[in-house]
Amino acid sequence: MTYLLLIALAAASLAADVTGNWKGTMTPDGRDAGPALLVLKQDGEAVTGTAGPDEGERHPIRSGKVQDDTVTFEVETPGGVMKFALKQNGEDLTGEVTRERDGQKQTAKLAVKRAK
Repeated sequence: MTYLLLIALAAASLAADVTGNWKGTMTPDGRDAGPALLVLKQDGEAVTGTAGPDEGERHPIRSGKVQDDTVTFEVETPGGVMKFALKQNGEDLTGEVTRERDGQKQTAKLAVKRAK
């Protein structure tokens, strides 16, 4: 039993921590890429922080969660709720952002790197 507990603790310690500032681009379908900034804080599986294009425009994250290498959260913006589904690979977070606007689903690709 102790052996299994040690394995579980070792696996938990290897889990990635997404805490930090992440900078990169968000590319909406059919449009040019724009800047993206995530400021994340992880506590266990919970993720809080902000998301936006830059320091001047940041929106609070809600329902943030990390499971294995997958990070999900929502951000309320004037244009509607944006849903983020990202995968962490080392110092990179990549994935898709979706939102409903005027009855239509909009999607974008997000690619950010942890800022040093």
